[in-house]
Amino acid sequence: MKRPVHPRLSILVLALFSGLLALGPLALSAQDQSSGKAQEQKEKEQEKPVKITEEIQVVGKMPKDIPLATVYMIVPTQLDQIKPVDLSDVLRYVPGALVTFGNKDTYTLKLRGLDASRILLLVDGVPVFEPYFGTFDLKTISVGGIDMVQVTEGPSSVLYGPNTLGGIVNVITRRPGEKPYLSLTGSYGDDNTKEVGLDGSARWDKFSLAASAMYQDSNGFNIPNATGGGETPLANSHYSRLNVSSKLYYTPSDSTEIMINGGLYQSDYGMPAALFTQMPRYWTFPKWDRYTLNAGGFTSLGGDSILRFRTYYVNYYNVLDWYTDPTMTTLQSESTYNNSVYGGFALAEIPTGRTNTIEASFLYQDDVARIQDNPGEPWDKYSQGMTSTGIEDHLRIFDKWTLIGGLSLDLIHKFIGGNDTSLNPLIGLKFTPNDDLDFHVSFARKSMFPSMRDLYSTSGGNPDLVPESGTSLEFSGTYSRGIFLTASIFFNRFRNFIDSIVLPDGTHEFFNVGRAHIYGFEIQAQKSLSWFSATLNYTYLVPQDDTDDRPLDAQSKSNLNFNAAFMALDKLRLELDGLFGSTSWWYNTSTSTDLTIPSYFNLDAVVSYHLRSPYEIFAKMGNVFNHYFYTEPGFPWRGRYLEIGFRATILD
Repeated sequence: MKRPVHPRLSILVLALFSGLLALGPLALSAQDQSSGKAQEQKEKEQEKPVKITEEIQVVGKMPKDIPLATVYMIVPTQLDQIKPVDLSDVLRYVPGALVTFGNKDTYTLKLRGLDASRILLLVDGVPVFEPYFGTFDLKTISVGGIDMVQVTEGPSSVLYGPNTLGGIVNVITRRPGEKPYLSLTGSYGDDNTKEVGLDGSARWDKFSLAASAMYQDSNGFNIPNATGGGETPLANSHYSRLNVSSKLYYTPSDSTEIMINGGLYQSDYGMPAALFTQMPRYWTFPKWDRYTLNAGGFTSLGGDSILRFRTYYVNYYNVLDWYTDPTMTTLQSESTYNNSVYGGFALAEIPTGRTNTIEASFLYQDDVARIQDNPGEPWDKYSQGMTSTGIEDHLRIFDKWTLIGGLSLDLIHKFIGGNDTSLNPLIGLKFTPNDDLDFHVSFARKSMFPSMRDLYSTSGGNPDLVPESGTSLEFSGTYSRGIFLTASIFFNRFRNFIDSIVLPDGTHEFFNVGRAHIYGFEIQAQKSLSWFSATLNYTYLVPQDDTDDRPLDAQSKSNLNFNAAFMALDKLRLELDGLFGSTSWWYNTSTSTDLTIPSYFNLDAVVSYHLRSPYEIFAKMGNVFNHYFYTEPGFPWRGRYLEIGFRATILD
């Protein structure tokens, strides 16, 4: 049963946007009063990478401003063109990324072959992950209000702390601009799938506000028949989601910014049962909620030195209903999870001369899990803490050469089993012959701490687990004159992989058993003309489980995706987005055999038309050829579907 939206949420949404509309005229007045600034000074400042609260490490647009890692940025124009529903639609088109749909109706992510438990997901710089299981679901991050997505692969900065073996995804939501902004979006599609969103911002004197709200609802979706011809409704695939967020800024000067950010995500959804490979589970989440609150900003320490700081709190309140049969009429049990994450960080950037900059970080985080198997039963409680201290030195040794070295000390405070520490170095060399060309070579060691489920679960937890660790070596280059090209070659090795092992009595327990390596390369090419733009991404991986001498699960060796857009009459646009994955394998622990995941190809198409400058209508067809495919055995992707929608920019 779908849960009605709480009346207080409607009041909150109305209040947010009433405030935006009220601030609009004031913001316009303030803009007129400040229009006398010199244009030359503006252009000079625009050349520099802009410092914002939401970024941990500044990433500029030019190759010379790219950090010592491979960074891909999805900018607002790209987000608008593909008409995504949530973050899973966005990350599908990033080099090295594989979005999978599988168990528990979760849309998860792999970067260069490593899964979501080894990837750090940030929203405006704050970690977003379910603390007991140590992972995240991409569908819980709606696209409403998103301004940019940064994906970092390879040896990332030590300033981010542990748990970045696979990479980092930072979702940056829209900041207030100089002018008031307000837009309304809506769409309707197959299976009574509907979406409505409101997004706006305004500025008044030293204060500014940005807010967004999005509501999504669907009766579910169909899957193509495996033998071809027709479709079948996928049982228990319905959902209802509400996402509201707001950011309030106070900017007393150009060198100081304070931000308070709050948000809520409320949903209820069904979890389709596996069609094969495992015993079907008839589960649904009548409540899957997340509440966030964080505050922080940046300030000058004198000269060009800057201090960033943030505190945050994230609460997950989830209710899982287990039913005995597919009719879902007899409730077997109802589990409740009331889990929280809170912490904070401070990051300092201190130039010590014209050729040297030192960056330092301190991070603290505490995870708390409270689990109740059935209403009225006692709660199980677990907690663990993490601290990380890092320092990084950027030394320009010649005019075009920069040497970067760093070291982090990461510590986990276990609920049971004592503490573990990890020392992780980073070293690299950047060569930037001009503004359009950059090369780097980098090496880093990274660690991932076990999740609370791995350590303390009553069905297999092992408090003696030690952190996973890995080394990463990368060679990369970027060129941006006339055409944008980037290419990377990487060599990654891992040890102490955590896996669930079947014991002689038939039970499972987590152990550090695995060694693995992932070698490969990836290429991205982008070109834009007045009537045509295209992006082509290709990744080749050798993902190998060295312990069992077999390929890593569900990871294609060859992955290709592309985007091609054709513009006509300045108003009509046709966009084609394609995905290809080669054959991969998945180890079935029940039968101790490798299952084959067939290769697949998927094509989406979007046609959009600008009626007038602020109004746009569009039609999107997903899975145009209605192919039956899956990225995890037993969980096929949605079949062909049609969606029509609009965007109205009321203020800009």
